[in-house]
Amino acid sequence: MPLRSASDFPASPVPEALEGTYQECRAALVSANRSRGALKAQSDRRGVVIAELQRELVALEADLADEARAKARLHALNAKLGTVIRELEETGDAMAGLIEESERQSGFWLVEMFRRLIEQATRWRKAKAKAAALAAEASEATKATDASHPTNQIGGQP
Repeated sequence: MPLRSASDFPASPVPEALEGTYQECRAALVSANRSRGALKAQSDRRGVVIAELQRELVALEADLADEARAKARLHALNAKLGTVIRELEETGDAMAGLIEESERQSGFWLVEMFRRLIEQATRWRKAKAKAAALAAEASEATKATDASHPTNQIGGQP
């Protein structure tokens, strides 16, 4: 039954039409109540869907924040690693230069070249130790991140 407006019904029905008017009003009220119930149920379902979407959004925001922190740590680690790699390259180039220079000279200069070469070798070892420390730091950070976000699906996917 289509919804009817209150203006469809007489404000003061004639006594002979009271029974018919009452039945029409009652039928319109029943129809309106059914429609209101259906609308309320639909609204409740939408509310549940909205609440679930909000929970998913909060979870997504947390995941994105974790990912941003991880990327920031990786960026910082990459910057440190770049510094160590440049140090290793510079030291290697300096050692190669000293070896080439020592091949062209002899005598006292050879002793001086070996002293400088030993200094560069020490510098090389320090840079390698920095690289090893960075690798250990990255490994620990990865283990800590993995421990705080265990996987729950087959194949290790979060």
